[in-house]
Amino acid sequence: MSFFVEYERRQKEHIYQTFQRFMLGTRIRENGGIDIPERLAEIGIVYSNLDNDDIRANGDILLYGTYSDMIDYNSTMYFVPHEINATHISVQDIMYTAAFETDDYSEVLSTKYVSALENTHKIDMSSFWTLFWSINGASFGFFVLLLGKLLNLRNLKRQIKAAGYKKQFNPIVMNTGDELEQIAGAFNSTMQKINDLKEARELFLRNILHEFRTPVMKGKIIAGINKDDEFRDDLKQIFSRQEIILNEIVKIEKFSSHDWELEFNEYRAIDLLDHAMDLLLRDDTWRIKIFTSEQAEIFNVDYELFATAIKNLLDNALKYSKNNVEVQILQGTFSIVSEGEPLEASRLDFSRIFNRKSEVAGSGLGLGIYIANQIFIKHGLELKYIHKSRKNIFVISKNNNK
Repeated sequence: MSFFVEYERRQKEHIYQTFQRFMLGTRIRENGGIDIPERLAEIGIVYSNLDNDDIRANGDILLYGTYSDMIDYNSTMYFVPHEINATHISVQDIMYTAAFETDDYSEVLSTKYVSALENTHKIDMSSFWTLFWSINGASFGFFVLLLGKLLNLRNLKRQIKAAGYKKQFNPIVMNTGDELEQIAGAFNSTMQKINDLKEARELFLRNILHEFRTPVMKGKIIAGINKDDEFRDDLKQIFSRQEIILNEIVKIEKFSSHDWELEFNEYRAIDLLDHAMDLLLRDDTWRIKIFTSEQAEIFNVDYELFATAIKNLLDNALKYSKNNVEVQILQGTFSIVSEGEPLEASRLDFSRIFNRKSEVAGSGLGLGIYIANQIFIKHGLELKYIHKSRKNIFVISKNNNK
């Protein structure tokens, strides 16, 4: 836009300067002399060979003068004299005062045969267009360079995003020789360290589980050959529970490291609760009393993980209450109610695994509730705690903030 404004400014400046030269040329012609054409040529003006009437009829008037008009005709500027109204009394008075008497003043004052002045100087726009195309070329080059940078940035973003979905990290390749390549290099270095830590954790976990599963397996074998039926059943139950706990540890480890892909399906709430009670492996599940609405409540969840979370809450309720535990499934919510003293304020932050103030013998570390809360968050649900009428109430409901 600024170029067009500058172009218009130069055109107007050229018109004004040409008009000044025409005025100077008119003065030269009035002064007379044999060298008028040469003197006019010095300022870029010549006598026009065109008919004045033709110029006026087909040209565009740029400026009006007292005795002549500046007209643009065929891209050339002319200074064309006016036709004087010789019949006007003031003109006749001037001629009479000058002692010039005639019967036809219009014949004497006619400008029909007075040649118009023609401009020979053309506006030099070469520097303007050189600047214009130079800046346009530089702008285009900058645009191409910027576009290349943006495409490389988009490619880097795509590769970083893809790296998050792959189980095995592959270094990002960016051969741009600029800051993007340095960013890619730093990202590769960081991701390689994370990948090494992940592999070390998996190896450590496999070794630990192997060390735990070996004695559990031996214990189950010994329990199977024991001749005391009652003792054998107790041993089998103990080792079966240990095996289930180990499997849950693997499950939770995968969940916490985001290696567990949730499989959402619709399940009846009563089926989820039934599976959670199976996972408890307790003899006192008869203390769990279930209250449901007439219409079957449906939850869209991952079957195994959600049942594990419910199992953790039920386990805590049964462990810290001697009376019955109520499970209320009403209007899309799970409520687990048990009698007991209110939880300490320091233990109400379910986003923390351990709390130094609550790590005392027999109090528990809150790991079960932490795991349950993380599972509910993954499902877009919220775990709330209420203490009312000497009852601890854990409510699982939809998170209204999502």
